Amino acid sequence: MKFKLLGFGWKSKISLKRVTYYISINKLVAEGCCLEKGKEIHSYLAEDETGRKALIIYMDGKKADKTKR
Repeated sequence: MKFKLLGFGWKSKISLKRVTYYISINKLVAEGCCLEKGKEIHSYLAEDETGRKALIIYMDGKKADKTKR
């Protein structure tokens, strides 16, 4: 699994409301990706070569093609 970093990063705080956890997205990132309130994004749990957990979020609202590996 290889990624091209785009040079922009941010910290997110995990919030809990009842039984659901939430992760915030920086407003500049959301606006830059044309995200709006209520729009769906798809997230996947992944792991790198060292076993470190990663969250992959597709910001365009399309599901990942799971046939490509």
